[in-house]
Amino acid sequence: MREHKLLLWAFHFFFIAFLSYCLKFFINVFSGISDFFFIIGVVLFAADWLCSLSDKEEKNLFFEKISNPSIAVAMTAYNDSKSISDSVADFKDREGVAAVIVVDNNSSDDTFEKAVSAGAIAVKETVQGYGAACKRGLREAMSRGDIICLVEGDCTFSGEDLKKFTAYLENADMVLGTRTTRELNSKDSQITFSLQWGNVFMAKLMQLRFLKVRLTDMGCTYRLIKKPALEKIIDDLKVDGNHFSCEMILQALKKNLTVIEIPVTFRKRVGESKGVGSDFFKAAKTAFEMWKLIMFA
Repeated sequence: MREHKLLLWAFHFFFIAFLSYCLKFFINVFSGISDFFFIIGVVLFAADWLCSLSDKEEKNLFFEKISNPSIAVAMTAYNDSKSISDSVADFKDREGVAAVIVVDNNSSDDTFEKAVSAGAIAVKETVQGYGAACKRGLREAMSRGDIICLVEGDCTFSGEDLKKFTAYLENADMVLGTRTTRELNSKDSQITFSLQWGNVFMAKLMQLRFLKVRLTDMGCTYRLIKKPALEKIIDDLKVDGNHFSCEMILQALKKNLTVIEIPVTFRKRVGESKGVGSDFFKAAKTAFEMWKLIMFA
């Protein structure tokens, strides 16, 4: 899939030009800067358009029927003793699920023991971080199914949605969930106004870079990916922190995998949030790390 980095940079220069244009009403020194940035944006936009004239790449529709799915669910967990049993139970007995692997990321409570009691395969990941737990879960799941599901063990996501994911996976290599469809969010979920639109903004930057994909959420963990597709990107996944989801999407698109996004049910989490949650500063830091990946990786 051809990347449109010039177009991505053009957008940034147009945005800076707009801001400086607004500022010049208050600070006269900005009077000529907006025109300068706007011209750079136009040049970059034109350069990207000229490069696109020779672009013969086409994304062909394909259909690969999934008759007897073997789904290995990789479930991340950190001090989730209040939720892990219910999370495992929600996914364990769903049609097509071959195994549920819980990745305990240095929990100080009895998350590990409760996961085992609930019927999951529990493993411990000593490298701290959301991304580290996700990567360990993906690798563990690859040996236990031909479809890998990534999800969190805090009861925010529903095993019932596996049916939707599997249906769309017949037309894609990876299917992502999006939490930005408010009709499917419970009123007490952790998706705040800033968190929702921050994810939308980052998703649209990624979409601008690749164009032939539609995205609205950069931070949703819930996803299904076919094993052959995961094998193509697993060694390129390096992020241990909260911006891992962005990196996985980026690597999939760079490898020309077909990625589809669908709305998923999103509920109030059980227990305390250990990710971004409602922490504005942690969310801002994660957004900045996502921006760096989208712009430079």
